[in-house]
Amino acid sequence: MSKCRNISAGLTAAVISACVLLSSAAGPSSGSANDGFGSGNIYEYEVLSNRHTQYVEAGRAVSYLTTEGYEEKLSGSAISLFYSSEEETIRVLDKRTGYIWGCVDENSESGLNKKWESRANSVCYITYFDRKNSLVGEGLSENNFTSDYKWGKDSAKCSVSSRRLGISFDFTLTVEEDSLIFSVDDASIEETGACRLAEISFVNFFGSVYEDSVPGYVLVPDGSGALIRFGKAGKYSSGYERDVYGNDPAIEPAVSLNNLNGNRTDDFATEEHTLTFPVWGVVHGEGQNAFLATVDGGAEYSHISAIPAGAETATVKYTRAYATFIYRRLYDKRVSNSKTVSLPQENLNDVGAEITYKFLESEDADYSGMARKYREKLISEKLLPANAAGCAEASVFLNIMGSEVKEGLLSNSIVRLTDAAEAKEILKDLSASGVTSYNAVFSGWTSGGYSGFGYNDFSFERKVGGENGISGLKEYIEDSGNKFSLTLRPVYVNEDQVNINRETALNATTDIIKQSVPNNTLMYPDKYLIRHSLLTECLEALNKKLSGYDIFCEDIAEICYSDYTVGEETSRKEAMENITAAMSGIKSGIMLDSTNLYLLRFASGIVNIPVSCSQYVYETDSVPFVQMVLRGSVDYYAPYSNQGFYSDASVLKMIEYGAWPSFMLMAADNFELYNTPLENYFSLNYDNWKERIIYAFDKVGGALAATDGTALVSHTVVSEGVYRTEYENGCVIWVNYMNSDFSGPDGIVGANNYLVKENKP
Repeated sequence: MSKCRNISAGLTAAVISACVLLSSAAGPSSGSANDGFGSGNIYEYEVLSNRHTQYVEAGRAVSYLTTEGYEEKLSGSAISLFYSSEEETIRVLDKRTGYIWGCVDENSESGLNKKWESRANSVCYITYFDRKNSLVGEGLSENNFTSDYKWGKDSAKCSVSSRRLGISFDFTLTVEEDSLIFSVDDASIEETGACRLAEISFVNFFGSVYEDSVPGYVLVPDGSGALIRFGKAGKYSSGYERDVYGNDPAIEPAVSLNNLNGNRTDDFATEEHTLTFPVWGVVHGEGQNAFLATVDGGAEYSHISAIPAGAETATVKYTRAYATFIYRRLYDKRVSNSKTVSLPQENLNDVGAEITYKFLESEDADYSGMARKYREKLISEKLLPANAAGCAEASVFLNIMGSEVKEGLLSNSIVRLTDAAEAKEILKDLSASGVTSYNAVFSGWTSGGYSGFGYNDFSFERKVGGENGISGLKEYIEDSGNKFSLTLRPVYVNEDQVNINRETALNATTDIIKQSVPNNTLMYPDKYLIRHSLLTECLEALNKKLSGYDIFCEDIAEICYSDYTVGEETSRKEAMENITAAMSGIKSGIMLDSTNLYLLRFASGIVNIPVSCSQYVYETDSVPFVQMVLRGSVDYYAPYSNQGFYSDASVLKMIEYGAWPSFMLMAADNFELYNTPLENYFSLNYDNWKERIIYAFDKVGGALAATDGTALVSHTVVSEGVYRTEYENGCVIWVNYMNSDFSGPDGIVGANNYLVKENKP
């Protein structure tokens, strides 16, 4: 699959001086974000890209499916499930609206061949490895498999079997009120022949739309959230397919960041956004009909696909989305010191597959409604706190870089970037300038620097003030009513931090797991994953070795991997369970830099939250789905403003998405970064960024103060480039990216500006 990449660059101090502070009016407050930082014309171009939500008038959706020839089998308070034994497929009737959901109309001229039509209407689709270890896929309606349904009052058990292939298993359909649930009984899986089960998926084409025959879209949790609107078939090389929790590098080869241009170094390229939640949705007519699909079991062994019309093959002109549960994958098995062979995994993954389709109507039938329902679900399952413990006032995240290892001719050294006393002076200076509320993190506090510390060595670096200096900084920050954390990097290591052969994780081939950037000018072009036994040991030691300190835990929520170290083999599911157990025992607050669901319950804050999708050509819109799920429960911060997210349009984006600003800082001059692993960050000097910190704090804080830290319950495009967000406390914020004023029901929203309408009693 081809990769899309985002490019971020630093900004020189000369540009920063262009920042100008603005004032806000009384009453419905407003503030311009276009006062000397970027061009308004650029805003209008960007707002029409898929980095923003597009203005599309909602058309009326009419179901092209019927239940004629189908028999009602299961019924809940809001939906009924119908089944056709002849077509071996299902339809779902939403009793509230009369809308009928299903796969493909078998009577239409869909252009599908027999193989694709079978897959399109199959309740279950199975892939398996044949005798030659080739991957083969078949639907239930094809000759190899038989299905036997035993229908009950509100559920049905289906026994699937193939005598020729020697594969059999059971799955269950259940109707509960407004939801349809599919689940697989792993204990029922039998393999008696030479073939091996690989993957199981359900109703691949459920809710699919032929080109633009129905108005609406697919919601995918790519980055902040992406829409793929139904449209004419395009010539796409692939669709969106991502593993929940990312690829497992112990099974799949690690992907290097490839060169985008022969004249630039590869380390400037960054991977596309990860899939943030195990969920997707389909809308047929915005504000009319929709469903939200959630992977409730087996997420760690699943991937989500959203395939636009025309992708994969030009003959399949349906936009569709579905989840696939992975029971086996191919891996490279070592058969000698110099040879490997590609074989299916010997043992089945312990999946426990379960997926729920929740049907929505009226005002819940759009991406805002999906976010509200998903948020409610996570809160009810205690995967997300109901209310944030964080601040409702204006805030800014400040990642202060303490020390780093510096490459030398004969030996490496430690360079001081900011010591504790200098950090205190920076914070005092910001407080005197009005930035009185912040969340400060100190990185590079460990002996050896940010990238040079010994793994599981929690000793403090003397060059930044040692333990006494850091303790004093913590006391000052907390006495001023703000938060302080220490950065911990427990997952990725370099060759100078550990014994590579003894302390890093192994893949299924029993090779060291290594991720590389093909740029030999970097100090550490290779990074390694730590062995799982050492990772859990590190997390369990925090209460004792860093008692009283909150932790900013980098990378741990970004990647989930198995470990094939001999004698310490750890599956992906076991790794998640071990990390969850270790995290639950940590008594201090934990901040994370990713939104992976299984660790979300432990997060007091999320840093570097995505504010757009990955911008694949078939993704038509970016939406704040993740923000609507999290806000009111977890504080979150936009990408670092001095690492690419620095324009005035970015300030408006923070206001639109309810995100606080963030910066990476140091007291040292920028040239001190040269020949260190941080050299690609370009500009971190506090003096260069002081005015921009004040600017972002004032503008974003002034806009979001009236929200009182409550949930973001609605996001709407009211006109091209004009957005309306509403919060749980009734506060409404308007954002206008266009070069002309917008007249709305709450007043005039100025060009490149925002307006706040408080809900005052």
